[in-house]
Amino acid sequence: MKKALEQSDRIEFLDTVEETCGKLPDKTLFVVDSGVFYKTLSLANHLRGKSVLLLTPSETEKTLRTVEKIYGALFDGPDLRAMVVIGGGIVGDLAAFAAATYKRGIPLTLVPTTLLSMADSAVGGKNGVNYRGVKNYIGTFRKPDHIYICPAFLKTLSRKELRSGLGELLKYGLIGDEEILRLLAMAPENIQELPYPALIQRGLVIKSRLVAEDFHDVGVRNILNFGHNIGHALENATQGDLAHGEAVALGLLVELRLSEMLLQLDPSLRKNLTGLMDKFGMPTKIEGISGQALLPGLRKDKKNDDQLRFTLLERQNQPRIKVPVPEEAILQAWQDLMEKK
Repeated sequence: MKKALEQSDRIEFLDTVEETCGKLPDKTLFVVDSGVFYKTLSLANHLRGKSVLLLTPSETEKTLRTVEKIYGALFDGPDLRAMVVIGGGIVGDLAAFAAATYKRGIPLTLVPTTLLSMADSAVGGKNGVNYRGVKNYIGTFRKPDHIYICPAFLKTLSRKELRSGLGELLKYGLIGDEEILRLLAMAPENIQELPYPALIQRGLVIKSRLVAEDFHDVGVRNILNFGHNIGHALENATQGDLAHGEAVALGLLVELRLSEMLLQLDPSLRKNLTGLMDKFGMPTKIEGISGQALLPGLRKDKKNDDQLRFTLLERQNQPRIKVPVPEEAILQAWQDLMEKK
């Protein structure tokens, strides 16, 4: 599995931060998540004397204004011809957008440092920035030239950040590999002790296959959107109080309920997911948000046409894409799960 990933997507798994640093080019701009930089001494030592731009991993920074800062660092730097991005999904998305558009594209290496970016966002070539409060509304498709995955970086993460990445892994367990859910069910409750290398690799096998089949996300790759319609709308409605993966996990619950209502999915799948989320301390309800508050964000979702379109499940590992979902069904599903005492 590991070897297949490395061959198909230029993904390489490495054991230590020092080994990872040894793989990185020199004549490049290093765009680095400030939190990772200050928590990882070996990384900071490696970058001493190099061209480094530190960015704050915040959705409010994921804008064209920050992209301009990256352009400026490249333009003013000493003959910088490439970019290395070290950080989580927010820093990766916006820096990769800058790399894809500066001089119509320069070489790009990604070193994801969060569980969310290792398991999902670093692979697939989607990048971009938020616009007027809507996530990823401006962006491009461009694969990185190299991706180095080093699970040792996960030691820098809080439990909340690990739970965020777990949201995407739960999605993969529902849409394509139930072994992920089995591994999580057997694992200890301590989220810091999960078998992350195996979980990451299994998730990336699914994502890499779908990306290879549908790079520009016009067909089968829509499977990866499961949980994300509601998840993105929740992120907008809560103004970032929920981490991305936490919002996606709540989105999974609501979209499983929609699958029960519209596609007769067995409710036991949602019950099992709720149990796993409880086990790892993930929120399964959210107070103070109405179903109506989600609708503006849902209506702006890029995947819609004249109807709201969701990826739903007919049964485990059998997703159906572009299912039209009435607003009334969304409000009912939200009420069923989030508004009952």
